[in-house]
Amino acid sequence: MQEHLIVDGNNAMHAIPEVSVELGRDRNLARDSLLRMLEPVVGDGNRLTVVFDGRGGKGVLTRHNNLNEFDVYYSSSYEGADGAIERMVMAAKNPEKICVITNDGLIRNCAYEHGSSAMKVGEFLKRLDHSIDQISRRVRQNSPSKNTPNEPFNNGISFPEGFQL
Repeated sequence: MQEHLIVDGNNAMHAIPEVSVELGRDRNLARDSLLRMLEPVVGDGNRLTVVFDGRGGKGVLTRHNNLNEFDVYYSSSYEGADGAIERMVMAAKNPEKICVITNDGLIRNCAYEHGSSAMKVGEFLKRLDHSIDQISRRVRQNSPSKNTPNEPFNNGISFPEGFQL
């Protein structure tokens, strides 16, 4: 069963030490780092929506790196990211397939009250590590080098005799 993970982006940026350091210098860089960090979750068969506070005006939904299962939502200035996440959970046709990732207790409680699950960012990072391991294992299993004998690398560039670097 495919799970829809909804990540409180601003909360996650503050909770992940490496991203938090970047956040202190450049918010856009920190957002990009968080999004790249989350990419393996999509490769593990999940739908992912990362919700950030909007920059004013109405909400904007985009795809991250043209990945069909990875959305980035910038909330409207009216509702903010927390309100957008709560609205998504409350409007879901299948809330049992949603897991909200945040350290914000109020948002996690909203998820529980509407039949969704929730987890803290630290727990999610452990799951992310597992997803990366699973993808790596599949790549190694499907690698053509598994079926061919291990041959030493030869770059095939011939150099004249006596050539020195």
